Amino acid sequence: MIPIERILEEMERHLRAAKSAGDPAAQRESIAAIRALSEAALGSRPHNRMPEVKPVPLAAPAAPHNVPPAAPKQEEDGANGNSIFDF
Repeated sequence: MIPIERILEEMERHLRAAKSAGDPAAQRESIAAIRALSEAALGSRPHNRMPEVKPVPLAAPAAPHNVPPAAPKQEEDGANGNSIFDF
């Protein structure tokens, strides 16, 4: 394992490089290195860990709602009988 002092020295070096860099790409590279060093110092890699899963209790089934019966279908001229467009 790498000593924490060595990791902190590298982080400080990358911080100085990010502050003195005139190029945004170089700043992002230094900041990404600081992030990687932080993860190494903490001993974890967030993107490799599985999220904690907690069981959720199921609710009791709801009582069925009383739905009024549908209106009778129209069978007169111009009506389509069993059409899905009957209202």
